[in-house]
Amino acid sequence: MHLEEQMKKISRRMDVARKRGKADLTIRNARLVNVFLRTEELSDVAVCDGIVAGTYPAGEGPEAEREIDAAGLYMIPGLIDAHTHVEMAYVSAVPFAEGVLPWGTTTVVMDPHDTVNVMGNEGMALLADEFCKTPLKVVLMTPPCVPSAPALEDAGFEVTLDSLKESRNIPLVKGIAETMDFGRVLAAEPELLSILAYGRENELLFDGHAPGVTGCDAMAYFGTGPIRTDHESVTVDEMYEKYGMGVYVVIRRGSLAEPASAGELVKRLTDTSRLLLSTDGCINVTDMVHRGHLNYALRQIVAEGVDPMTAVQMATINVARAHRIDHRVGAVAPGYEADLVLVEDLKDFNTKMVFVDGKEIPRDLKLPRVTYPQKALNSISLPELTPADLKVSAPEGKDRVKVRVLTAIDQTVATTLDELVLPVKDGCVESDTQQDALKAVTLERYGRGKGSSVGFVRGYDLKKGAIAGSIGQDTQNMIAVGVSDEDICAAVNAVTEMQGGVVLVSEGKVIAKIAMPIFGIMSDKSFADLEEDFQALQKAYEQLGGTLSDAVFTLSLLLTLVVIPDGGLSNRGLVDVMKGCFVDVVAE
Repeated sequence: MHLEEQMKKISRRMDVARKRGKADLTIRNARLVNVFLRTEELSDVAVCDGIVAGTYPAGEGPEAEREIDAAGLYMIPGLIDAHTHVEMAYVSAVPFAEGVLPWGTTTVVMDPHDTVNVMGNEGMALLADEFCKTPLKVVLMTPPCVPSAPALEDAGFEVTLDSLKESRNIPLVKGIAETMDFGRVLAAEPELLSILAYGRENELLFDGHAPGVTGCDAMAYFGTGPIRTDHESVTVDEMYEKYGMGVYVVIRRGSLAEPASAGELVKRLTDTSRLLLSTDGCINVTDMVHRGHLNYALRQIVAEGVDPMTAVQMATINVARAHRIDHRVGAVAPGYEADLVLVEDLKDFNTKMVFVDGKEIPRDLKLPRVTYPQKALNSISLPELTPADLKVSAPEGKDRVKVRVLTAIDQTVATTLDELVLPVKDGCVESDTQQDALKAVTLERYGRGKGSSVGFVRGYDLKKGAIAGSIGQDTQNMIAVGVSDEDICAAVNAVTEMQGGVVLVSEGKVIAKIAMPIFGIMSDKSFADLEEDFQALQKAYEQLGGTLSDAVFTLSLLLTLVVIPDGGLSNRGLVDVMKGCFVDVVAE
């Protein structure tokens, strides 16, 4: 924008503020939440050129081209998700914006590390370009740990200091995403240490990721300098300790059961200005359609005992300050961008109207779709999988062996590593449906020749069939779980053929599927349309005996993730996360 044009707009806003001119929009009789004073007062709010020109006692705001009577609804600032991943919603930028904006999420701090795992900076640039075509405001954080644990897994791309520097030229990139491999940090691994030193030198904010890291290790991790947030604490004591170190503690809420009470933490703090709220991408498609997004997270922490004013601050001004955008967003006040949300109350946060830059967001927001290049739509390069590829050899002469099994804990991001005795047939370890111990395989899917590994998983409770998907966090490698080797192969091969998504197979036939062609991990369908696909697959899974509340989410987030305790199955082998090493599947 030319300087002269900006000067005219500033002058016009000043006139409107003094009620010497007509505003573009005046919302009257709203219970305005002031995040600076922690008050609410019946007010008029005037908007000019997408900026809040002024706030006034009810009935005293200036005339406007459009006037809306809020009739006592509460007005809060546009909500800011402190940390999320668009890919975990299984949709690309346009449908994501369509889905979250009508619920009141107007800004997101976005970590595209799944996209980068698939296609590096080139993929991140494509995603950023798509976000630029939406009204959603995005603070893009470039990931420093891709793959999340390079000593334990392989992806389609590896981040180095040089590639990270290059990524800062991509539109929307403002900071550095979660430093997931806390083991590499604590070991002072040279490449990651150089990235941290670069961040310190350039005053960049890094997001943190340090579950269970406390005491001297926590001081070492956050003492690196640039890492200033953490969203992976597992107890209130851990959160409290990190808060005392000056860390911005991020509370995660969504569709999962979280182990630590936000209400209990808030009661222990005399200052809450460094508490932030995020979804971390952990809201399933059904909840996104029917319960909301960050307003749903607000509802949860208020129900846990967090004062509503504190809760609103956690989802607005606190996040804006943490990410140095508090001069633009995070409050309804003169000079701030007019991102406004009208809600029924400060308990359930049911959204009635949303404005971005003073423009109303329709409830049924529809945006033009973006066409991705063929390279982004053909990201899976796997040879045909055969049952011979899935053999797990047992010690000679054994008919039963002790095996380490990865157990998924439903509705969480956690797993446990357990031991079971499983049957042996023809010298190979077999699945055992009576113990819910099913064979699983993770395959490097990018054609880089990095191999695969086979293990055993509990939690799926399938009596027959198999499920496979190209969505294994964080590498987005191929992951499959099933009763028979034949069905596992059929499921993996079907996902490869359709170039991304999730497939459920029974007796060699595909009985349900969800196509995700963009980078092999995302769809351009609306959340409402995608929900139909998810419900159909979940129903078919349950008919095969499955008991998980969300079979796809568990496949994506729990089984291959090697940076959240206790275990994960990477393409290289079974991982003990806290020890940071591989362990044998057969334990004897």
